Order: sequence, then C-alpha cells, then structure tokens
Amino acid sequence: LFPKKDEAEPKVRFANFMDDRWSSYKIKDIFLERLEKSGEGELISVTINSGVVKASELDRKDNSSLNKTNYKSVKRHDIAYNSMRMWQGASGYSPYNGIVSPAYTVITPKQGINSKFFSFMFKKNEMIQAFKRNSQGLTSDTWNLKFPVLSSIKVKVPKTEEQDKIEQYMNNLDNIIKLYQGKLENFQDTKKAFLQKMFI
Repeated sequence: LFPKKDEAEPKVRFANFMDDRWSSYKIKDIFLERLEKSGEGELISVTINSGVVKASELDRKDNSSLNKTNYKSVKRHDIAYNSMRMWQGASGYSPYNGIVSPAYTVITPKQGINSKFFSFMFKKNEMIQAFKRNSQGLTSDTWNLKFPVLSSIKVKVPKTEEQDKIEQYMNNLDNIIKLYQGKLENFQDTKKAFLQKMFI
C-alpha cells in the first residue's frame, strides 16, 4: 500500500485511486513542529511497540519531573516521537490531549494531511532507515533526530482520500490483531488454570 523507494506509486492500491499519482514532499511541507509548553494535562509516553500511550497505563515507575512547566503540549491527531529513539520506531499518533517529556518532539499535520496514515508510514523499515541515517550523534546512545533535520526528509504523499482509505485499512488490521491477542491471552490463562488443577 506504500510505494518503494524508487517508485512513484505503490503496487497494491484500492481500485478507485489507480489513476492518482503520489507526490513527493519534505516532511516540513506537511507537518509543523508543535512548540507550546504546558505543565498541566495527562502525561503521555511514546513506546516503540505500542506508540503513544498514557503514562499511567504503563507498568513502570514514573520518573517524570515534579516540575512539568517545561513539558510539551500534545493534541489529538499530533504525532509524538522520542528524538533519541526515532531510529528504533519510537513514534506514534496521539489520540489524546496531554503533555510529553521535553525529550520528545511533537509534530502537527497541515490541512489535508491524515496524521494517522503517516504514523503507519513512519513505522516502515524504509522510513526507520531514513530516520537512522539522519540521526545526529557520535554513537547510537546519543543519536538524536530533532525536527529541523526530520523536516528535510522526503516522503511520498497520496491525496487525502487515499490517505484516509489506507489509514482505515491499517487500523482495521490493528483491531483484528488486538482481538486475537486478547483471545490468546484468555487461552493462556485457561491453560494455566487447568495445569494448576490437574497436577498436585
């Protein structure tokens, strides 16, 4: 559903978009950096596997500063990413309004841009490699990708209607995966219960 590096359009497309070309843009042409700061609001974290989540839902110690006046605002439909872990896939679409650590970067879509579509695109291996190449620092422990550098990375962009269609399709796949993961966890719990009853 996404074009390869040297392709103008993807090979697999929805039928009603076959004649529409994807255009090449720099990220700064479609996203702006959100620079507002706030010490008030739900604390949000960015994870590699689960994207943007509420910090209160994570099973780990809260190491955030008590004084959050320097924290960054994040709004629904923004994309937040860990500047030092973008090359590992630590980014995600935010379904929440809240605040994030100053170590994160928050970008907000321009009109006609489906940020959730781009949250899927940013997880592609090709994009992860681009983020890795553009991260700055002497070693991987210090690699950093701030917006001024991220903003110059080129991406291919379809019309809004195709962005929406791809986002809906990928979102449906995520929902199916979550459903089966939940069923698997239930089966595992049932197995543990039977094992406990069947052995002395």
